[in-house]
Amino acid sequence: FFSFFRRTTPPAELRRVIMERAKEPVNNDEVNPYLAMREAKIARNQKRLRELGLMNPPEPEPSIAATRTKRSEKQKPLTYPQPVRRSMRLSQTNPDYKDVSLPSEKQIAVGRKRARSPVASLDDTSTSIISKRVPSIKAYTPAAPAANSVRSIDLDVKSLVLGKDNIGLLGKMMERTGKEFVINQSFSLASSMEDQQRLADTRLSFNKYCGVQEWRNSIFLWVNLNNDSPNEFLDGTKRITWFGGSRMHDESPGILKLLQCGKDAITKEDSNIILWCRRYQPEIKIFTPYVCFGRLGYHSHVPGSRPLSFVWDLLDYDGLKHHSDLAVRENFDLFTK
Repeated sequence: FFSFFRRTTPPAELRRVIMERAKEPVNNDEVNPYLAMREAKIARNQKRLRELGLMNPPEPEPSIAATRTKRSEKQKPLTYPQPVRRSMRLSQTNPDYKDVSLPSEKQIAVGRKRARSPVASLDDTSTSIISKRVPSIKAYTPAAPAANSVRSIDLDVKSLVLGKDNIGLLGKMMERTGKEFVINQSFSLASSMEDQQRLADTRLSFNKYCGVQEWRNSIFLWVNLNNDSPNEFLDGTKRITWFGGSRMHDESPGILKLLQCGKDAITKEDSNIILWCRRYQPEIKIFTPYVCFGRLGYHSHVPGSRPLSFVWDLLDYDGLKHHSDLAVRENFDLFTK
């Protein structure tokens, strides 16, 4: 009946007839086909669950009331080994204001004396206390230069500036702009054969942002002119001012080496400091290539100034002013006017 009825009756009508037959009272002599099919499906599903081991029913979750009861049983009343209030007034005890960690009167007196006089001597006790509070300041020592750093290279300064038969870089303008071209040219013209073989086909390392470039035995000073620069020529262009960087001070390793080389030039009548200048061209808004202005000798400086202020003597002034090459004399006049 149902198979024929299912093929000839729309789905909605079929569901209505099945639900009406299901509501009819069950007769023991007549089996309800819908209930028989339902029971068969339930039996089949339970058999499958038993085969999979999933027939055990899940444990019922504990009720909220039971959970609260168990938690309340686990909590124990807090016990304090001493009174919660630590007020000395309530405990009726006399406070002891003596603290052994505080400095003694002698140490306080020494500290006051030190504050008035920075060079005042301190005894062993006060020194040990201060050393624990103030970290010691170690003297700065520059790190060893890298293998390709120019600080590991020696230059023949006299040969670089004057050359053979007085034909060197003095007063000459470099063919290209930038410090790197100057560094490479100086290395190829005045470094030792050993360094040239060691650093063949190697790019030299140097600080292109600093106004001082150290070599192992010499120093380059970089100076900008005619660009709101404070550098200027003095005493008929025989001297020039130079200012250190914002981070330089009297104890900077570069400044100490600069002073030593500059003062050695006074006694030895020779110098390992070379001045390189470039001029700003406002009409085209670029700098010219660097020009070698020769060696420098120390004249004076202002210790403790920020930035450090120096005045240097141009030791090759006569060679620049009376050079045999007209282009050198014209460049020197143009840069110093």
